[in-house]
Amino acid sequence: MTAHTGPPGQGMILVVEDQAILCTVLQHLLEAWGFTALVARSGRLGGALFHQHAREIRAVLLDLWLPGESAAGVFDAVRRLRPDLPVILMSGIPEAIAREEFARAGLTAFLQKPFDIPVLLKTLHEALEAGPPAQGPEASRGS
Repeated sequence: MTAHTGPPGQGMILVVEDQAILCTVLQHLLEAWGFTALVARSGRLGGALFHQHAREIRAVLLDLWLPGESAAGVFDAVRRLRPDLPVILMSGIPEAIAREEFARAGLTAFLQKPFDIPVLLKTLHEALEAGPPAQGPEASRGS
């Protein structure tokens, strides 16, 4: 399956986040930056949207704690179909604890909630420009 190859600011970003206000803010920001935002407020819906739009999605913003299917389940589904796709984990708990809890190789980046808009934009653009995520045990240790 081939990934979208447009520059940052184009294409589709999947946001999987259960907090309604954060979903709204992220959707408006992404659209203001030129992206199309798909928003899911549960892991189950996030997985379904991913399967429907797997070829068009350029990156996933994934909350660690989700109702329904876990973030790990969504991540694993993404990796099965699109091992090249940037996945950025978001959480309010410290990064070291979140990465320990998540324990998945191939995670692209981590956003500590609450995050500033410039940090979000920088992280997203770096993820889109970096290419395929690293694989193996060292990938889960962070950047």
